[in-house]
Amino acid sequence: MVKKKTFGLPAGLPLADIVEEGEAEAGSFVMEILPIARIEPDPDNPRRLGLNPANPRELDKSDPLYERKKVALEGIEDLAISVARFKVQQPIKVYRYDKGYRIVFGERRYLASILAEEKTIPAWVLPERPKFLRTLQFSENEHHDKLDAWERLESITSVVREFESYGEEVIGSAKVLAELTGLKLSMANNYFDLIQGPDDVLEALRARTITNIQLAAEIAREPDLTKRLAALDEARLGAISDRVRSVLKQSVSKPRTSGRGRPAKNVTLGRTANTVIVRRIVEAVLGDACQEALGSEIQWDDFSSVTDAWKKFLAYLESVEKSGK
Repeated sequence: MVKKKTFGLPAGLPLADIVEEGEAEAGSFVMEILPIARIEPDPDNPRRLGLNPANPRELDKSDPLYERKKVALEGIEDLAISVARFKVQQPIKVYRYDKGYRIVFGERRYLASILAEEKTIPAWVLPERPKFLRTLQFSENEHHDKLDAWERLESITSVVREFESYGEEVIGSAKVLAELTGLKLSMANNYFDLIQGPDDVLEALRARTITNIQLAAEIAREPDLTKRLAALDEARLGAISDRVRSVLKQSVSKPRTSGRGRPAKNVTLGRTANTVIVRRIVEAVLGDACQEALGSEIQWDDFSSVTDAWKKFLAYLESVEKSGK
């Protein structure tokens, strides 16, 4: 008998509502026994093992991710022993794609079945791609898989992009991100800053030069390019986190002044290439008065727009100071 099931998330989270909406559109799961040859992994799933389904044991020692893939393969080899003896006890999740099926989650069980020379595998089948596929994968990864720092950032970024792509609320703050994903606010702050962070830090995470989200976020928040690059260099050399942080804490040498010339009549506030810093300062100081003071048309990824906003911010503070409020 064909069984049907709906796959839910913990109640009370926005994630649960999102997934429920996606499932309602895609239909309920149907459990089937599928030919493994007609199934393929999702190439865009942030939880990518990087193993070739045609031959999972084939590894390239020149691959920068060789060691990571080797560890993944060892775990799947162990799982394959269990699959050979007891078969797959928990069905994978797939959706119909082209003339076959694409995995929503369950890639390890799928690869282990290949190593165990199984021809079929039990699967919950959706008739089409779930609307919030990345959200489903994020939930599954959070509960069952151990992702590294880059995979976690990719997973959360994909949830945000997917959420916004359907015309939902723009994820414009760490607080909203925490509400969406169920992350603690402190950790949501780290991910939020990294999603908008500089490319050099993101590349260090992608290359696994940095494997700690907290440390990566601290480097990404550093407005001084020289210090940020120095911290990244230390990370590439294998320095421990405390050593990398010590680089960030070093004071920037200031040029000497002769003391000659006219006395200064204003304060130079410096420059930054990190617009996130500007936004955090402005929102922290103005709070609910932010839109009133600066308007609602600020493009926080555009330097000219942020510069105009900063000028309005200073002008607003000066007007408040003069009025004695």
